[in-house]
This record gives sequence, structure tokens and C-alpha cells, in this order.
Amino acid sequence: FCEGLQKVESSIKKAGNSFMWNEHLGFVLTCPSNLGTGLRGGVHVKLPKMSAHKEFDNVLTRLRLQKRGTGGVDTKAEGGVFDISNADRLGFSEVQLVQFVVDGVNLLVEMEKCLEAGKDIKSLIPKQK
Repeated sequence: FCEGLQKVESSIKKAGNSFMWNEHLGFVLTCPSNLGTGLRGGVHVKLPKMSAHKEFDNVLTRLRLQKRGTGGVDTKAEGGVFDISNADRLGFSEVQLVQFVVDGVNLLVEMEKCLEAGKDIKSLIPKQK
């Protein structure tokens, strides 16, 4: 990793540039997943039935959403409670990104209720956004 970083920095310097640095802030940087608006709208929601369903990950992908545990990145969900958020950071406005979360979580809750009632959710599985 360090060797790769040195090569990238060397290439940047050869082009007459450097990493952005500010005396007060230090190096100014961002995680590549937060480029764009950087907006990540997350909701904690309990989905024990839906999260156990074979289509859970597929539904999230189709809704342009991602899941994580409530403890943050790389944490596991406990008790069926997930942090559901928008998967995209680029290419959409802030309003669109938040709307993906609102619409998606509403659908996931609807699917959870169907599964609790013993109903099939096949007709609710969305097409890719």
C-alpha cells in the first residue's frame, strides 16, 4: 500500500501537482465512496423476516440501497436491525438520494409485514432503478 501511494504521489508531482494540504486542516481528502454529494442518508430498521429472505440482497441492489449493522461500517446486524442507506454518492442529487432511502425503506417495511403475515413478496420485488 505504501509503495503504491508513493508511486501515485510521485506521478502527481511529475505532473506539477500535489495532494491538497491546508495548514489548519492538514491533508484535505475524501473516501472515494463519498465523492459527489457525499450524502449518505441512513435509517435503522428492524427487518428480521426480510433479512432472512433469499431475495434480501437482490432487493437492496435493485433499490440502490446498502445495509450495514447499526454499529457502522463492517458491523453485523443484531436482532434483525440494519442501517439501510443509499448506495450511490455520485450521479444523483441530494433529493434523489434521500428519496431512494425513503421509498426503499417503505417498500422493505411493506415486505416485512407481508412476510410476517405469511404472504409471498414476489410481486413486490422491484425492477432495477
